[in-house]
Amino acid sequence: MDATSGAAPTAHAKDEFFAANMHMFHITGFPEQHGVLMNHTAAPHDARLDVWRTDPADDRHIPDPGAQGVAFSTQSYSVVNSGNRTLHAPKRSWKITLEHPEHGGDHLAGMACVNLKSMYNDPSQMREALAWRLFRNAAVPSARHTYAKLAFDATYYGLFSVIEQVDKRFLKDHFGDNHHGNLYKAYCGDVGCATLEHRAGPDGDDSGRQYFRAGDDERTYRLKTNKDDHDVGTYDDLAKFIAAINGTGLPGGDARFGTDAFRESVDAIMNVPAFLRWASVNLLLGSWDNYYATPSNYYLYNSGPLGAEGDFMRSPYFTFIPWDYDNCLGIDYFGTKWQYTDILDWPSNTRHYWREHARSRIPLVQNLLRNRDYRQYYLDHLEFLLDTQFNPDTFGEQIAAGSDDGLWGRVHQAAYLESTTPYGQPFTGRQFTNDEVYLSSCEQNELRHGQEKAEGIIHYVRMRRDSARQQLEQLRKSIPRATDGASFPATMEPLPRQA
Repeated sequence: MDATSGAAPTAHAKDEFFAANMHMFHITGFPEQHGVLMNHTAAPHDARLDVWRTDPADDRHIPDPGAQGVAFSTQSYSVVNSGNRTLHAPKRSWKITLEHPEHGGDHLAGMACVNLKSMYNDPSQMREALAWRLFRNAAVPSARHTYAKLAFDATYYGLFSVIEQVDKRFLKDHFGDNHHGNLYKAYCGDVGCATLEHRAGPDGDDSGRQYFRAGDDERTYRLKTNKDDHDVGTYDDLAKFIAAINGTGLPGGDARFGTDAFRESVDAIMNVPAFLRWASVNLLLGSWDNYYATPSNYYLYNSGPLGAEGDFMRSPYFTFIPWDYDNCLGIDYFGTKWQYTDILDWPSNTRHYWREHARSRIPLVQNLLRNRDYRQYYLDHLEFLLDTQFNPDTFGEQIAAGSDDGLWGRVHQAAYLESTTPYGQPFTGRQFTNDEVYLSSCEQNELRHGQEKAEGIIHYVRMRRDSARQQLEQLRKSIPRATDGASFPATMEPLPRQA
């Protein structure tokens, strides 16, 4: 882990960081935080951030660094509270941004930003760990995850998920020389939620100007890189992508989505297999707070083609990157049974999330699944997941309830330290008692808090698997399996060369 200014960040250091079972993030000298930090707040000159590895079984709120010592230390950083639904929760999430070495700061294992998520909605404290592992196994470019304790001075703030930031370092790790392209993050903003529906302007204008309002700081599609480059910050590449996935300009009405012309046009602008693998994982996870029920919380990256990284505007090539997985595996607020969602008709189960019980509009899923070739690959990968990773036994092994070997062994001690009694309200603001953490994680009990209902993870997996199996059995009568498990990649497909 690079801990000195000017140290060369390496992928190996980042790998080591996320391979650790638990870190300690200790902030000293920072004013005590009672209110929500809506904007990045720079650390005072005498405040310090120290990070070191720690044993998940350690029963101290703030264990000392031990023989390995402090792995990273800096006084050049800022903090802000992050999140949407949980921004004002009693136990908030945090984002720590580190100054660039050129400005006298240090990067943590090559990372300029670290996300500490409070897991406020998740009584098990395990859902994101399980979700990110599935995505990485499916060769979907996605964030990595580990755990940390957080403390400000002598005050323990609790157990947090550490989520890798999708930023320039992430892009370099996944796209190599093609890391200078346009990265968009999807929100609900100026033009509504990020549905990727086609928007045509007056007089047939189909440029990027249709996807934002000039001067609006709350854009639905927000460019995260190249923001100050007027040549590539036009959103014209995003407009080309949205036109392609909506079959704009192709004849034939809805039948156009089933044509070779549609498939070829989408293949030319997007890594479709990686997206369809994301889709199969996401559907099984029942993760609705992304490009599903509330279209937002995802990234699109235009890397351009291989060997022509400087030509990404003229020849865009997009990759879908997932984000935000604390609401999955049976968490819901409106009584929706995500475990029974139709595996082809996702919007059929989203009526509680739209006015007047409308359905979500997600053409990137709906239009692609109208194409037989895409539909077949998606169903084949979904069945592959059911055959291999998405089953109660595999999830049970990863959780390893009552053992020190699995996720339970990583989370339970740090989680228990957030309260002085099994049934009392945690002093960190976590909404679930220690007993509820145990009941959710080890006993797989269903829990309810206010509007929230959280299924036991393994119980949810069993219901989702059984429902998906039954649906597949009917679909296989007309769509036989064509792709065996050996055909699914262990790593993401290489970028295509420029045509």
